[in-house]
Amino acid sequence: MKKIFTALIVLTLMLTGCGSSNDKTVKVGTLTQLNSTPEQAAKISGDEISFYDNFNSMQMALKAQQINSIQTYGIVAKYMSETDADFKISDEQRTTALTDNFCLAVREDDVALKNSLDEAINAMKADGTLDEITKKFIRELKLPPTAVPIPTFDGARTIRVGVTGDLPPLDLVLADGTPAGFNTAVLAEIAKRLHENIELIQLDSAARATALTSGEVDAIFWVVVPEDDSRPKNFDTPAGVAVTAPYYQDIVVNVNLSNLGAGF
Repeated sequence: MKKIFTALIVLTLMLTGCGSSNDKTVKVGTLTQLNSTPEQAAKISGDEISFYDNFNSMQMALKAQQINSIQTYGIVAKYMSETDADFKISDEQRTTALTDNFCLAVREDDVALKNSLDEAINAMKADGTLDEITKKFIRELKLPPTAVPIPTFDGARTIRVGVTGDLPPLDLVLADGTPAGFNTAVLAEIAKRLHENIELIQLDSAARATALTSGEVDAIFWVVVPEDDSRPKNFDTPAGVAVTAPYYQDIVVNVNLSNLGAGF
């Protein structure tokens, strides 16, 4: 919700169905990955990969037919197809269903913050609160999404969290510049449980890791790969960064133009 967020963020992705019957090169766009190059990502996916530093430029590239498809998360693909008739979720099958975990990334030496975030997230899982938030803001999302107020506490510490708006409706910034969506709802509940203030700071996706390690923000939204053999170990977590317990999980899918499909 990745030089981006993944360590957006994101993803080293594999989908079948990306190739046509004549095995022509398929151009796939994805958000810029911090610890990978397009060439490295292409070796895993088998496609020609182009990185984009923000969500809007990636969508424009698909509409301009500079790429054949976008690789993103299932809920993001659903949001794209429901808010823009030009997009559709690919119905082609993947050889492997890639799944990533959504979490918060903090500086490795900020152990106290990581522990408090872990405690809050795990408690939200245990008492069902996280499932209720997921139901409201993911499974039964009503469009357009609305901003979620984050409670404030006089005299309490402020945790600065970077947002990008590049994974709607997970990491979402409304047209008026207000952060909204699922991640904001999760943060509001965390603030309530920790009795600490959370300040949302809008960042460019490519600047998230730098903003974290430099101290401009205390946490950013992150995506990590569950432990398996499909992708290199720890490729998604840079040095000096620690990640919290996951609060959401999603699969990787392809988005095509609705009037052209995957093989234009």
